[in-house]
This record gives sequence, structure tokens and C-alpha cells, in this order.
Amino acid sequence: MAEEKLRGWDFWKSIGSPKYVCAPMVDQSELAFRMLCRRYGTELAYTPMLHSRMFSTQPKYRKEQFSTCPEDRPVFAQFCGDDPQTVLAAAKLLPPGSVDAVDLNCGCPQGIARKGHYGAYLLSEPDVIEGIVSTLDKELSVPSTVKIRLVNNHELQDTLNLVSRLEAAGASVLCLHGRTKEMKGQFTGPADWDAIAAVRKRVGIPLIANGGIQTFQDVERCLQATGANAVMSSEALLEYPALFCPTRSVYQDELALEYLELAKLYQTPHKQIKAHMFHFLYAGLQLHTDLRQAFGEAKGWDQINAAAMAFQERRRQDRELGNPWPDKGWYMRYREPLGKKRKADDAAGATEASPKGDDVKVPRTEPNTPESNEAESV
Repeated sequence: MAEEKLRGWDFWKSIGSPKYVCAPMVDQSELAFRMLCRRYGTELAYTPMLHSRMFSTQPKYRKEQFSTCPEDRPVFAQFCGDDPQTVLAAAKLLPPGSVDAVDLNCGCPQGIARKGHYGAYLLSEPDVIEGIVSTLDKELSVPSTVKIRLVNNHELQDTLNLVSRLEAAGASVLCLHGRTKEMKGQFTGPADWDAIAAVRKRVGIPLIANGGIQTFQDVERCLQATGANAVMSSEALLEYPALFCPTRSVYQDELALEYLELAKLYQTPHKQIKAHMFHFLYAGLQLHTDLRQAFGEAKGWDQINAAAMAFQERRRQDRELGNPWPDKGWYMRYREPLGKKRKADDAAGATEASPKGDDVKVPRTEPNTPESNEAESV
């Protein structure tokens, strides 16, 4: 039996009542990226999703997939799995005192989650989720938390019933992504902030809202619309790690170079580094395909860094010449640019943004500087 621990609101207050959260992302919310986000306003971060069976049985996997440092707090370690004892065994292998909570992933919508019987594919089996949460709450020295999606898009009561059961089972914090597991890729669609608001009214523990966040203005709208205690971002942070820091202006090429230094410090695998480069610099790489190729062919940190330096110089030249850039960054790759949406809304007489978090704003390829005011205001 674990020692007595803080739960729910007492736990939330003990970690500073964070409002701005970096989501768990496979191979992407690694230590270097978390530390970059923390420099720019992120107050709570999740590890990448960790496979409980592999974590509990493969020392090499544990070494490669989990790392932290004293400054990386608060941090939640997220596991996926469908067996209480396996998830528990994995969680107990975390270094003592290395994380603030252990989270169960019930939100992953990918096909590999369906095949592995975890993530969002457990939402139709509340007994399984409840059993894991209860076991973690009883046996771990840190709180257990859960990240879920909407159970379905036609009956909100199913989601409300689930969150009530999870709270009763011992979950100290819930995170709700306001989409179903079917809403992904080109079928992402708007996040349902109304549903998140309904869950906020149902449960008596801290709630993190996830979905429909691209700009800091979205963060504020989401907090107001849902009543959630915090907002989580994934893809918008991947593109712009300074999302939660509206008071500082920083270009994405500068963030890329800053990340590279952290990646070198924390010995991040080159495959993950390159993936981040493509996320940070997505819009510009659609225009400068030679640099996209340079990143793709880069071998090792030095070559990746050289490509990033070349990108920064190219961007400087484009700014001086006034060359336009594509208006779709990484976050917007499956979404309609705001210009097209605004024209349609104007024609229909619409004047306000959707209260349900429609993802239609232009990506932040530039900070809020004189050069970018036009893009920021469209």
C-alpha cells in the first residue's frame, strides 16, 4: 500500500495550480522539448506516451523513452495499457521522486492503439479503465490521472457517466480532449468545448481542456468557455513552443536553434530532432524545398544545426525582401486557412469566432511584431 498522498485539489495546488500544459506526444514531448516549452510559459508537461508492457519488461526501452531533470517539474508520466498490474509494474519502475503523477492514456486514436487495445479504444470498456485507475490510486505514492476523449459524438451522457466513475475510482485530475477517436487527421473537425464545460460541472476534481487551441487567444477563450482549470496543447505547441508566452516575441527559426542546443544537452535522438525541425519550420519548408531536403538528408546534430542556420538566413532575406510565406503551418495542414473562412463568414454575416473552438486561424509563422501584424489580425 502506498503512503498517504495528496489527491485532487490539494495535489493540484501543491504543483502550483498550472494553467498551461504541454500534452503527451509519442517521440515528441521528450525532455528537450519540454524544457523549451517551459522557457516560454508551459507550467505542466507530460512525458511521451509510454507503453506499459514494454516499459515494464525492456530496460533498453525504459532508458530510451524516459528521461527528466530537476528543472523538469511538475511532470506527469503517461502510460498506455489495458491491464492494471502491467501498468502498475511499469509505473513502479520510474525512478523514485522523478514524476508528480502517473497518467493513463485513454485518448490515443491511432490504429496502433486499436491493435494494442489501449488509448481511446478503451473508452467503450469503462470497467477496464476504472480498474487501472483504482489500482494506481491505491498502490502508487503519487496521484493517478487520466486523459480521455469524448466517448462518442451523439450521447454526451456516456462521457459524463465515465468521468464520474473515474473520479470515484481515484483519479486526481482529468484531461478531456473535446473530440472523439474518429476525429483525427483530415477528419479532425472542431473541438467541442461545450462538452468540456459539461464535464467541468460534473466532476469535483481539476479538469484540463484539450483541443481547438492554436493561439494564446484560443487558450483564454477556452478557459472562459469551458471553466476548465488548465488548457493543454499538442500540435500548436509542436509548431510554436512559445504558444503560452504572449508577452515575448520570438521567431520559429530562433526557437528551432534554441531547441537544438537543448537537444544536444539532453542527447535527444536525431530522428526526434529532425521531426521537431519539420514541425517548427513547416511553413517555410513548403517554400524552400531545398532546405527541406537538407533537413531530410542531414546526418547528426551538426548537419541538422547547419540546415537550421541556413533556414534562419533564408528567412531573414525573405523578411527584407517582403517575400510572402505559405499561410499554413504544421497545425493548419488539415485545416482551412482563416482568410477563406473569414470571407465565407463575412458573406454569411458572421462576426464572432465559434464558441466551440473551430480551428480556422492562420498559423503563427511569425511572432507579434510589426512584420507580422497583418497575419496576426486576419
